[in-house]
This record gives sequence, structure tokens and C-alpha cells, in this order.
Amino acid sequence: MSSLYVTEAGSFIKRQGGHVVVGRNNEILFEVPLERIEDITVFDTVSISSSLITDFIERGIPITWLSGYGKYFGTLINTNAIDINKHKKQFDLLDNHEFRLALSRKIIRAKVRNQLTILRRYARNLDEDINIDTQIDNIKSVRSHIGECVRISELMGYEGIISRLYFDALGKIVPPSFFFSKRSKQPPRDEFNAMLGLGYSMLFNEILAGLINAGLHPFVGVMHSLGKGHPALASDLIEEWRAPIIDSMVLSMVSRNMVELSDFDNSDKGCYLTAEGRKGFLVAYNKKIRSENQFIDDRKSYRESIYKQCKQFASAIMHEDVDLYTPLEIH
Repeated sequence: MSSLYVTEAGSFIKRQGGHVVVGRNNEILFEVPLERIEDITVFDTVSISSSLITDFIERGIPITWLSGYGKYFGTLINTNAIDINKHKKQFDLLDNHEFRLALSRKIIRAKVRNQLTILRRYARNLDEDINIDTQIDNIKSVRSHIGECVRISELMGYEGIISRLYFDALGKIVPPSFFFSKRSKQPPRDEFNAMLGLGYSMLFNEILAGLINAGLHPFVGVMHSLGKGHPALASDLIEEWRAPIIDSMVLSMVSRNMVELSDFDNSDKGCYLTAEGRKGFLVAYNKKIRSENQFIDDRKSYRESIYKQCKQFASAIMHEDVDLYTPLEIH
């Protein structure tokens, strides 16, 4: 099975016999057997024939649309997995503050542990004149308050402080040419943030598909507030996966010279990967999301682990039992 990413503006996608054909300007660029496609992501002004969209929906193949800059627009997916009883339970639990707070604590604790693990890994090989011990100590200090929180808003306040400390440390870890001082988005202001933004959009889609597959309503969260057009539950569950998948991947790319400054367009409108840079990034992402990890029971790819975690989260929701959900923690 394979993921299909179509990044060239003006491209078309259609079915030809048992194959999916991708072309541009009356020229066929490549084709893939339909039975091998697991999911498809299209960027910018890419058109898909209506008959192929129908084929994808019938086969349960999700189609995701992103802007040329990587902004998430939406996903078209088979609705057979919708479980109205799970949706009802999610809405009922909105009034169970203690349950939501306890589950949110578990998610944030796992996120912070994963962030610290990433920092410690890279701290071992830093030059003598670069030190992130202060940021690590401050993160641990703020983390100690998580158990004291009595409101989700208070918990997210501490999470925000920790994230600022974390990205401050990441900015010191990266090679000088990719230095950044803080997290920036909409628009990203530097190359490292441009890659984080696209990576988080791709990961968000993985979480969204996993939640729908598990029968959950992705717009009804436990930690993030309900909001029009906001898949709050996907925003909840992405937190523990950011550092292990995207942050580690982007750090590896800049450390191993897998990406160059020429792969970016930088202007007053923001900093974004070029079309060629985006292709290289997606190759790295696809390799990462399909790689095995040893942090979830048996050895599975990160994508399989995300789907398994979403189902485990659904079980915790249906049984109203926080202990049934064990967030991803790397070590």
C-alpha cells in the first residue's frame, strides 16, 4: 500500500482502467494501480475526476486537500465508520469536567515527556558553547504544576509556557542556517517553522482519519474548546505525536543536510517550501509515518499506532474510564 501526494499546481487525477493516472498539460506524469493506494493528498489547484472520487469513497480511501502553502482545507472520507452512539457519549461527557481534566492531564504529561526526550537526545551532541539545560530545567519545573490544575484552561496555560520554552531550546539545537527564535504560523516566518507547519498539517490529517475510523466525532474534544470548523478532538490527540513524528523528523532533515535554504520561498507573506522542496519533504514524511516504532505494545508503523490509539481513546470515552487510554510516550 502507498500514499499518493500530488503537489503540482494544475495537475489532474483520473482513473484509467485499474490505474490512477496523474498528468499535467495533456501529459501523463505517472500512474499507480488503484488497489495499491491507501490515501491521497492533493495540494493547490489539482483536479480529480468525479468518478475517481466515487471510487475512493467506496474503497474507504480518504482524500485530503491542502493549500500550496500546506494549510489544511478538509478531508473527504467514507462515512460507514460513523457511530452515532459514540458521538452521543462524547457530547454527554462535555459536562463531566473531572473526566475531561484527567484525560487532558494524561495527554499533556505525555506531550511534555516526549518534548523533553527530544531535547535530551540532541543535547548530548551539542557544541560546548550551546546549552539548553536551563530550558530543560524550566520545563520540568513548570511540568510539576500539571497535577495541581483544577481547570482545563489552567492546564493549557502551563502547556503554553512549556511549549515556548521547548521551541526556544529547539532554536538553539538546529544548525545556524535554520535558526529560529520562536514558533510562528499563519504565516511561518522562517524555514524551520515552514516545515513544522506543513508537517503538523499532514499529521493532523492522520489523526483526523484515525478518529473517524474509530467512530468518534473529531469536532468534539475533551481539552480544546468546541468551535465552528475546528476538529477539537484531533487538536487534542495530535499533541502527544508532534515531537516523536514531526519535530524529530524536521530536526533530522536539517541536521543531515536533507533540505537546503534554496528549497524555500521567503517573502513578506511568509516562508514556505517551494514545489521541489515540498516533494522532498513529503518523501521524508511518508518514510517517517510508515516507519516502525517500538513505543506502542507490538511493533507497528506510526500510522498504524495512531489508528490503534484512536480506538483505545474511543474505548476510554465509551467506558468513561481514563485508565483505558495510555498516551504515546517515547524514551
